[in-house]
Amino acid sequence: MQALRTISENKIGIKLCIKKASDATVQPKKPIRKRARKPKSLNEDSSDEMSPEKRNRRNEKPSKKTNNNTEKQSAEKVCEDQSVWANGIPDLALYTIFKHAVQEEGGLPTLIRLSEVCTAWNKVSQTPSLWRNVDFGTWTKDWFKTEERLKWLIENRMKHATEVGLANWKVTNVQCVLEKLLEAAPGLVSITLTGWKSLSSDHLLFLVQNFKNLHSLDLSSVNAEVNANRTAVGQMSLCNAITEMGSRLTHLHLAHNRLCGIPQIVKALSTHCPNLLLLDLSNVNTIAISHGVLHIEQLQHGCQKLKVLRITNSHINLSTASLQEQMASPGFPELEELSVASLADEARLFNDEFLQRILKTSTKLTLLDVRGCARLTHDSLIRLPTWDLKHLFLSGCSINRDMGAGLELIASKWAHSLIEFDLAWASATKPLDDALKALADKGAESPLKYLNLCGSSVSLEAVKEVLANCPHINAINLASCRGLPRGVKRLLQGAQEIAELRENLGVTLKGSAAGGSQSSAISPGGDT
Repeated sequence: MQALRTISENKIGIKLCIKKASDATVQPKKPIRKRARKPKSLNEDSSDEMSPEKRNRRNEKPSKKTNNNTEKQSAEKVCEDQSVWANGIPDLALYTIFKHAVQEEGGLPTLIRLSEVCTAWNKVSQTPSLWRNVDFGTWTKDWFKTEERLKWLIENRMKHATEVGLANWKVTNVQCVLEKLLEAAPGLVSITLTGWKSLSSDHLLFLVQNFKNLHSLDLSSVNAEVNANRTAVGQMSLCNAITEMGSRLTHLHLAHNRLCGIPQIVKALSTHCPNLLLLDLSNVNTIAISHGVLHIEQLQHGCQKLKVLRITNSHINLSTASLQEQMASPGFPELEELSVASLADEARLFNDEFLQRILKTSTKLTLLDVRGCARLTHDSLIRLPTWDLKHLFLSGCSINRDMGAGLELIASKWAHSLIEFDLAWASATKPLDDALKALADKGAESPLKYLNLCGSSVSLEAVKEVLANCPHINAINLASCRGLPRGVKRLLQGAQEIAELRENLGVTLKGSAAGGSQSSAISPGGDT
């Protein structure tokens, strides 16, 4: 017998365990197998093994194998000269091309895309004069909109800028940013500060006093959550800024704000801003009904050059005016766009009288949006002095539910000029079909491109009539039209989808066959 002793440590002390075992059960431990090393060559000196070069070489990780052909090809590409569109074109020629591209497509994202082509294009795209009109609000991601990056952009990209969009940038030290902007671009004429909650009345006054050429202000959605009395869109703040800018103010955006003292703001505009071209009061809330009264005749006397007026979904109502005041008002002779679309709870605020008071002399009107105005009738639209209306939105109006001939008369009046027509949720089938046939009667002269019939009770024959006679139509919304077959009740846009719709419905565009035969009869030289 053999005694096996095991000594183990624990927290208390040393524990001695003794047990009996037979010689047969005792198994010898397996020998540890060590990995044999490769013997050194005799000519290798042992002293070199501990040299720093040997140790560094041993610690180095083996690098990944690379293809020698790939390395040669990449080296050749680096050594190759760039194409003729890079180094071959002078910088002045590239600058001229980029300048035209920026004028057509806008500064962003055009300049960013051009800068990624090659080194030469990147160099030319950074010319400060190309960055005069840039919108860093729309074409910049939210995570990038920090105060540090904005300061860098001002110092490196906005030199000599004239129109800048900085919507929804996260800025806390507004005064520092405005001072840097003044140093880099003193000739600024337009600025967008949408979503700048920290913008105060002092900042706005600094802006209008120091930027002497500034004529366009976008202060949408800048209501401060705290310190509401010192916000930039307060009554006193706006009145002081309007008075300071005076006749150079042409564009004022106050959308998505909670305003007070709209009568005082309108009075300041009519007194000091005769060159006002755009006034945006869309989605405006007021603290009381009395603060949301719009004296339209007063605005017409002081701002006769106004071209765009937007009061969409706003808690704003027109003031009462005597017949003498209405007759003495000159109206808006230059007005081109009017948007008074209302939500369901605000539909009662706008009627025929209000529309006539605003558009009494607006012969140049091209866009009219009266969606949701349930108290409007077709008589007020037919009596409008404009004859070249291009965009008309009637969704949700009582006109779409009228069983008379009003909708047909409206379509007939502007069939020669309408490009976009919104008749969504029209429930009267026969008047709607007659209106579409009136549009189709213009044939090839019809400029209609966009037609919205979503949720309407239009018939299949009326849709075929439009598709057969309106050659320029590019989009038609047939979603939820219960009178149409399945497969076509959706939004179709683009030339390909419109052509497929014509094919599915068995419609042939009138004049296409004649046009094809006429073109085939003409010889390549131009002689018939």
